[in-house]
Amino acid sequence: MNFTDKIKLAKPGIAVLLDLVAVTTFLLGLKNISLLWKVFPLLISGTMASFASSLANNYFDRDIDGKMERTKWRASFKGGIYLPLSVISLLAFSLVISMVFLNLFTTIWILGGFLSYSFLYTVALKRRTSWNIVIGGIAGSFPALAGWSSVNTPISPVSIFVAAMVFLWTPTHFWTLAMKYKDDYRKVGIPMLPSIREEKFVVNVILVNTVVLVAFSFLPVFLRIQFPVLYYILLIPASIYLLARVTFLLLPRGNRAARSFKAFLASNYYLSIFLAILILTTLRF
Repeated sequence: MNFTDKIKLAKPGIAVLLDLVAVTTFLLGLKNISLLWKVFPLLISGTMASFASSLANNYFDRDIDGKMERTKWRASFKGGIYLPLSVISLLAFSLVISMVFLNLFTTIWILGGFLSYSFLYTVALKRRTSWNIVIGGIAGSFPALAGWSSVNTPISPVSIFVAAMVFLWTPTHFWTLAMKYKDDYRKVGIPMLPSIREEKFVVNVILVNTVVLVAFSFLPVFLRIQFPVLYYILLIPASIYLLARVTFLLLPRGNRAARSFKAFLASNYYLSIFLAILILTTLRF
């Protein structure tokens, strides 16, 4: 395994996405510009915790990674005792940075994200139930809570809203990818929804989840969360695009695996645009 592959084990792409979630609520909660410096320990702590979670996931799944096409490259890494030691070191570094430069509640949220991904999802749920990614998806919500609490109150309607958006987004994001790799999951006995149910049922579930996600994204106006009109205007085309990509999965003809991957990419675009819009609303022109 070369150096690049070793870096990939930590899944930096996931870390970037989670950091973006945290930075979004950080900026939404920032009321005093003199606290802007706290974004740096937030990013360092969040990134290290994300790396630790990904390495823990690799460690616990080392018996099945080599049997799946998507992950078989990971099996060439013979980390031995160094992998769990890396997890412990990264997590400890993350929590110390958070406690020293941020606060207790932010540290709790960061630790919650690590525990929910590494143990709730990977150990407790992944191999036992098709609800694995639904319940385990809460792991992606903790950065929203951490970002806000680092410069504001421990929790708020805004941070809960962003956390809930990530939670609702996760099944659509993951199931559309799992449709492409359902044979992989079936081979190793992982009960991902696309690997245990017929495609029509899975597509309908994804569509329902996506409709709920999009509908929820427009709830702030009813929850008295004060986002500017610009938020709703910019979110409409992103929502239409995501719904269209998921709806295309209903078409019986053509390469559904290819369409599911395009829907997966659309879900990535959607969340990125959603977060970018929220960041844009914090700017003062």
